[in-house]
Amino acid sequence: MIRNRRLSQILLVLVFAAIINLPLLHSSFTKWRVERSGEDVTATVTDHQVRGSEHLLEFTFPKDVDPDQARWTAEVDGATYDAAVASGSLRVRVLPGHPSAYQADGQVTGHLGLILTLLADLALLVCTVLLLRYRGRFRPELRMVAVEDVERCPPGAVLDRIDGLVYTACGEVTVIEDDEIVLDLGGRMLRVYLDGHANPVGYQQPARVTGRMVG
Repeated sequence: MIRNRRLSQILLVLVFAAIINLPLLHSSFTKWRVERSGEDVTATVTDHQVRGSEHLLEFTFPKDVDPDQARWTAEVDGATYDAAVASGSLRVRVLPGHPSAYQADGQVTGHLGLILTLLADLALLVCTVLLLRYRGRFRPELRMVAVEDVERCPPGAVLDRIDGLVYTACGEVTVIEDDEIVLDLGGRMLRVYLDGHANPVGYQQPARVTGRMVG
């Protein structure tokens, strides 16, 4: 149960990571395809505009490249902008059959998308670390009465039902009291009432307990 839940949580984090990074990965892949398989064409400048430090050009491809004659835009450096405005043309590398995939001469690529993606990745990482570290504290504590002595076991979180309310649990010992111990099951904290049974396992060591759930 615990292992399945942890696997689901890991998969959920991976899905969020994929959603966050997909636009940047797609953009990088498209750029690579344009550089590798694109062809250079001369586009016609249809409009131009300067916005502060931005030099924007609007252009169309030849009909054999883009039969729909859609208008595309690119931010370029100042020298390329001046030359394109003066000549009315702009050299653009475009992926055949995909006019939306292009790279203009002197095109300026902003870093906003990369910065936002990195910030989102950082936020996801912080949330994941906090969840893994404190998730057990945010949920009600489980309680069990041991029916046999506590045993040492390999590391790992396990909570398996044997029969009815009898379960076997494995986790790290986080608290040791006179007749009680607390196990960290990864997603939940389990308080075990020893009920006279022995506990040979030390603090922060993995332990296996078989007992009856009481809450």
